[in-house]
Amino acid sequence: MTATSHPRSSPHRLRLLLAGLVAVFSVLFGFGGSAAWAASSAPIDPTTAQESLAVWLRQASDKAGIPDVSFSVKGSGFDATFTTDAEGRATVGLPGPGTYTVEIDGSTVPATAGAVPSASNPREIDVSATNQNVPVNFLAVAGDAGGAAATPAPATSASTPATGTDTGAGGGTTSGGSADTSDPATTTVDAAAGGTGFWGIAFSKLVTGLIFGLLLALAAIGASLIYGTTGLNNFAHGELVTFGGLVAFTAATLGAPGWLGILLAIVIGGAFGLVQDTFIWRPLRKRRVGLIPLMIVSIGLALSTRYIYVFFYGGDRLALPNDPSPFLVLGPVSLRFTDVMGAVVAAVVLVAVAFVLLKTKLGKATRAVSDNPSLAAASGINVDSVIRSVWIGSAALAGLAGVLVGYYQSLRWDTGSAILLLIFAAVTLGGLGSAFGALVGSIVLGVFMNLATLVIPENLKYAAALVVLIVILLFRPQGILGKRERIG
Repeated sequence: MTATSHPRSSPHRLRLLLAGLVAVFSVLFGFGGSAAWAASSAPIDPTTAQESLAVWLRQASDKAGIPDVSFSVKGSGFDATFTTDAEGRATVGLPGPGTYTVEIDGSTVPATAGAVPSASNPREIDVSATNQNVPVNFLAVAGDAGGAAATPAPATSASTPATGTDTGAGGGTTSGGSADTSDPATTTVDAAAGGTGFWGIAFSKLVTGLIFGLLLALAAIGASLIYGTTGLNNFAHGELVTFGGLVAFTAATLGAPGWLGILLAIVIGGAFGLVQDTFIWRPLRKRRVGLIPLMIVSIGLALSTRYIYVFFYGGDRLALPNDPSPFLVLGPVSLRFTDVMGAVVAAVVLVAVAFVLLKTKLGKATRAVSDNPSLAAASGINVDSVIRSVWIGSAALAGLAGVLVGYYQSLRWDTGSAILLLIFAAVTLGGLGSAFGALVGSIVLGVFMNLATLVIPENLKYAAALVVLIVILLFRPQGILGKRERIG
């Protein structure tokens, strides 16, 4: 007896199987989505949340925190009420990125503290992925009766751009590719001083852009000196920045004061640069390895070093000891002590670097090697010794930049790699191989990025910086302070 084939039976079974799988996955994903939606309405532990808000309510007169004030946070399926602590603060864990509305309950603000102006309450905050402790600052003004009004203020964005930035957490944050380079968590616009207006916000962004530009310059000058003396675009330079921040963080966890952590970051960071040059770059230079293979080596070094960092320190943000209270008030801007200290230290160090390059024998030798290594060697300059000194100094500057960036915004295992694109952009904009050009390029980028967020979303500020880079190089290919080169 011959078996009869049914050619349509297999496709029929296949259709039934696919329909069953679709039904199962629909139930599973539907159940998971419902569970996630239900969970998002409950308070979330801010220590485990990838995204969080740092809410701070203070009196406009003396910047004292206002305790026991209720406020609500709504958005992206999340709706919860919280209360400020004894310092007027509260950290709110979020279910994910999105737009959230924070509103102070005016009826819970003590009459002696005044009221939160309606222009800044409620406030909308745009939160990007892996953005912890996004600052949301409120000021209560004595005699203001509009604290409980519900006229929203302009949305404030906070993001962790790629690359970090840390800049930025504030200042920051890029931001694994990200770091947040937005305004620092306690660098706030003072509503009582008229800071919620356009010019108040613009001044705030100008100040924080200048600070970040100075910190970026510390790292960019080192990268520029390495390129000038060796021709290498070092893709592992960002890891030197991160290394300095991690040294300071380790010192802080052991109880060392902040100044000692900064000093250790500079010294150990310089030693790290010496180790790299001794065991990696100098042997490769002796073998006359080409620049392309050297750049590939630097990429491999960057990846391996980065994941060593995450292995020992984890993937969470690391906080350096920092007093968030205002130290210097410039009109509508309140700056922390670490913000002012970082800018002053960076400025002093940059002046010292300029002095070394212009007035010392080592600086003149460095400039000679940068201009023409063969001619410098023929004139009796020890080129290898100069390059070794450049590696030590550049790594020390990068380590210092890592500490100050960690204080300015926050610290992660990928903080340096997050701002690496900005470092290269600053070096290119100022003029390849020019240390002073790297300084100018860093300040231009830092200021323009922050001011650009007055008209574009926060997460596009890197794009704005790169547009400026392209436009300037179209008209001046050698960069702002670079020299024209004759071809042929």
